[in-house]
Amino acid sequence: MNLDVRSLRTFSRLAHSGAEKAAGSLTTLAGIDTYVNVTKVELGTKSDVENEFAERDLVSVHIGFSGGLDGHTVLAFSPESAERLVDALMPGIDTTDADGELAESSLKEVANIMLGGFIDGWADYLDTTVDITTPTYVDDENDGPLDRVDAEGFENGGDDEHVLVFRNQLEAADNAIEFDLYMVPTASSIGTIVEASGDDGALPVESFAAFSEMINDGATQASEDITAMTGIDTTVEVSRLSFVPIEGVPMSLTDAVRRGVVLEFSGTPSGYIAILFDEPSAENIASSLLPGMEGDEAMRQSAIQEIGNITTSGFLDGWANALETTIDISPPKHVHDIGSAIIDPLATDLAQSQEYAFLIDSTIRTDDDEFTCDIYALPDETELRKALKQLSPAA
Repeated sequence: MNLDVRSLRTFSRLAHSGAEKAAGSLTTLAGIDTYVNVTKVELGTKSDVENEFAERDLVSVHIGFSGGLDGHTVLAFSPESAERLVDALMPGIDTTDADGELAESSLKEVANIMLGGFIDGWADYLDTTVDITTPTYVDDENDGPLDRVDAEGFENGGDDEHVLVFRNQLEAADNAIEFDLYMVPTASSIGTIVEASGDDGALPVESFAAFSEMINDGATQASEDITAMTGIDTTVEVSRLSFVPIEGVPMSLTDAVRRGVVLEFSGTPSGYIAILFDEPSAENIASSLLPGMEGDEAMRQSAIQEIGNITTSGFLDGWANALETTIDISPPKHVHDIGSAIIDPLATDLAQSQEYAFLIDSTIRTDDDEFTCDIYALPDETELRKALKQLSPAA
């Protein structure tokens, strides 16, 4: 299976177009104005995808597809969003009593229409026929999209196998309902779409997988550096590589207030990196480094800048070693704002030369949630392509 920016753009546009059709279907069915917040093409291991899905309390409907394209789709809601949607579709229905079966049936019908329309767009692009399975309702958060794919025989690789997940975040205009639309095609189906996109310069997926491993290794080193600096045990919760329209990068972060640092890195690759903490985490980090200095804001800001600098070095040093290059890092700039506002100027700068971005997203946290550290890296597309070519098995 080969991939490149051109084919990833095709994937992203098809996924976004399909999600817009699904949103339009929901608007028609429920009278709820619905729009696509952001579309991502995510590369990760099967275990990473399943772990992230399992950590969320979800109500979901699963539909498989086969024919000219094979794979699986999932429409996933929080229980609150599912209840609000059912209420909009069937006012007065109680999802917690005997009417629960009716509510379940209602969600399955909505998913059947939405996901069917989503898949039809891919079938039209490939000029093929795709059949879909009967919707399956799932209220167990431990049953993720790839569990169902394995069960239906579409994919049978190990947990370390890398997969592409198309993830669309949708929400109602009044924010009352939020949900995700996942699509997981098989490797052979991805190859079919790449061929249809006519991308002669595609790189083996192993190049992307190798870069994904670099991200994991960098996050692990950053976690170890934080532990060494603070004395607090940390672990890497999630680390992934996403391909997203550049204007969608800020929307990948919530509007919660964050505090941390932003740095620029240059070399192969080059780009920007942000080390962000939620406010309680920033306070806990500063206190662990400077006990008794709660009243000295300047010193606490300096402590956050220092740990941001150390974390960035740990995250990027592994890249430089793997690529046998040098990556220079600018002095850390302290930031304190909502997450999307922090990332927006970084994406805006990259938007001068590229339409899409590779967004690297890693989360480091303590077992007791004493603090959480999010790492967001935005490499320059041209420089990243050079790095990926270096990681190609044929290089």
